[in-house]
Amino acid sequence: MSKILVVYNTCGISNKENSKDYIESINSVLNQSFDSFDLVVSSCKNKPETIKALIDKFKNKILINSTQEKHPVNVTFNHTVEVCVKHFGDYEGYVYMDSGTRFPNPNLLSDLYPYLSSKKYGMITPQPENDTEYFYGLGVGRFDKDNDYAREILFKNGDYIIPPGKAMATHTNLISNELRKFYGRVYPDIFASHCTESTFSFLNAALKKNWILLKNHILPHKISLDGQSSGFSPHNWVMSGGKTFDHPYRIKSILERIVTQEAYDCGFGYEECHKLFLHDNNQYDENYHCKNDSLKNFIKQKLFLTKEELDYEKITHEFFY
Repeated sequence: MSKILVVYNTCGISNKENSKDYIESINSVLNQSFDSFDLVVSSCKNKPETIKALIDKFKNKILINSTQEKHPVNVTFNHTVEVCVKHFGDYEGYVYMDSGTRFPNPNLLSDLYPYLSSKKYGMITPQPENDTEYFYGLGVGRFDKDNDYAREILFKNGDYIIPPGKAMATHTNLISNELRKFYGRVYPDIFASHCTESTFSFLNAALKKNWILLKNHILPHKISLDGQSSGFSPHNWVMSGGKTFDHPYRIKSILERIVTQEAYDCGFGYEECHKLFLHDNNQYDENYHCKNDSLKNFIKQKLFLTKEELDYEKITHEFFY
């Protein structure tokens, strides 16, 4: 069994032709010095010629899971992980990789793995060079978009453990198999576009894990290479009267589902960067671990679609391996 599954997420809904960028990013992963990983392209509605180009270029070096159904990236990521696990068994961890990201350092996976194998961290996140959301998500306190200033504050003591209620844009993220095994999937899937990351600190804390943001890894990133939330435009949603923090997928309302008295009682919070729903800090210890057993069960029940809401086994796909 390989230790890590790297999932490179692509989308063709916007009809952009990004094969050249895909190939560059895939090569940056294949050039990793780490000796125990698989790379799978999780493709949502890319053109057949794009899939063929990747197969021709990387035959026998990568896996491809291609679906022509329209789903948010959280769903296609989850689905691809489950397809790979079905074929090859569990991995120790799963890397979510945005299509616009590259791995400039051949030692990235080697550097990330000790964090994973320590069992302390449910999520290990390298920084993107841009689109960081430091100021809103992590509350650095200055709004001039000065990333160097933010990094000076956040990383003055080394890597940054993200506290409950704080969040960070995760264009690359290594998720522990322990999270996947308990919750059933790697990423919450009730979101059509924004706000998934605002739940990550709670997913980790509920299982007595930490979410760590790494000081020494800043990755190149092309913003919205395949289009922002393609197929589920947050702009169109807002123009039609919706709210970015309540843009649900396959359910009526995110707020009705997770902003409740039950949520507060077990220590959950949501979109705290905008003070939408603040958690009860008394539910956490000095290590940012949740002290009760209710939070993990609440998250499992509420942040993930039921089989009746979305049956992953019925998602039509083609797996190249």
